[in-house]
Amino acid sequence: MKKNVKNDLIVFGATGFTGKLVVEYLIKNYGLENQKFTWAIAGRDKEKLEELKQSFIGVDPQSVKIETYVADSFNSKSLDALTSSCRIIISTVGPYLKYGLPLVESCVKNHTNYCDLTGEVPFIRESIDLFHEKALNNKCRIIHSCGFDSIPSDLGVLLLQKDSQEKFNKVCDDVNLYVSSIKGGLSGGTISSMINIKKYIHSHPEKRNVLKSPYSLNPIDKIKNNVRQPVLKSVRWDSTFNKWTSPFLMSGINTRVVQRTNAIAEFSYGENFRYNELSSFKKGLNGFLKACTMLMILAFLQFAIGSNLLLWILKKTIFPKPGEGPSKGKMQSGFFKLKIIGSINKMQKSRVTVLGDSDPGYSATAKMLTESAISTLLNQNKIPKKYGVLTPASGIGLTLIERLKGKGIVFKID
Repeated sequence: MKKNVKNDLIVFGATGFTGKLVVEYLIKNYGLENQKFTWAIAGRDKEKLEELKQSFIGVDPQSVKIETYVADSFNSKSLDALTSSCRIIISTVGPYLKYGLPLVESCVKNHTNYCDLTGEVPFIRESIDLFHEKALNNKCRIIHSCGFDSIPSDLGVLLLQKDSQEKFNKVCDDVNLYVSSIKGGLSGGTISSMINIKKYIHSHPEKRNVLKSPYSLNPIDKIKNNVRQPVLKSVRWDSTFNKWTSPFLMSGINTRVVQRTNAIAEFSYGENFRYNELSSFKKGLNGFLKACTMLMILAFLQFAIGSNLLLWILKKTIFPKPGEGPSKGKMQSGFFKLKIIGSINKMQKSRVTVLGDSDPGYSATAKMLTESAISTLLNQNKIPKKYGVLTPASGIGLTLIERLKGKGIVFKID
């Protein structure tokens, strides 16, 4: 890891909604005078960065001493000055398809590690194609999707496969993640990302089929088109979990991240590994109707994003804007509970539960993103010796589960 840098960690996009949550988390949990690492904040607007520091004086009077950097996603010199000044960057600046690639390029160029919270498959594919080999050669870690997309999925499956190997001396070839319960708002950033993905596919029709593939984030030489992945498109009774199920909004990104983890690890989950994610509802008529409602909401959301007029109306009336988010009270009342069930030849089963005690898309994501970067920074002897464009499981691994345990996010083997 680089030596002689001014700060160990820099939060880029600190004045955005999620960026502020990351800064608040750092102040409350690590402060400015911790002996383990130094950190700073960065953004486009110097005045807003100063206002942000002032806003945290009540939390920690030392916050006025936070060092600031001014950088713009479209100014390569400012990005190089930023990335050459630290060991790892946390980026909350999205949509990543619009703003992300220049920062990744600068990190790779300056041998700087990087974590973000993107859920944009096309962006990650571009990052892989453009920078994986360079990052590998420069021995830096570019770790995407370090929020609710896709840490619970990626690390949950990693833990489940470890348990299966220890119990049965085999890994599970068939794994499902069930969203048992969840409470949290859909962020303006997520909406903006979905819109940008639609625009990207419209302007790059030649990449539509690649991105539709469940292996769209795999290395090109490790795509298993002969293995048909399960994709739920309707309401269905699940006999394994004994509940009604419908598609899960974030399965499109999470399943691909998990498949990339498997491919990077030389198919440690097996070459015939199958993985899916589903929303689950209690049995009975009430559960069935809730599953149908969820299906209709997802269908409407997809339709709305493809309709310019309807999208304009929704953005003016219902959809949150990028940078907007819920109150602290609403975030604190959020939660999630995920059940991951794996089987070997439909027989022996392993189970993992993932629990979160706050809004998954905001405060829980801020925790996961920050601890991902700190794990990469401080746990060099515990994380995998891998470089390039990585996933949370392949780049950080199980040590992150230990870091999150006392932070309200728990992974446990059932």
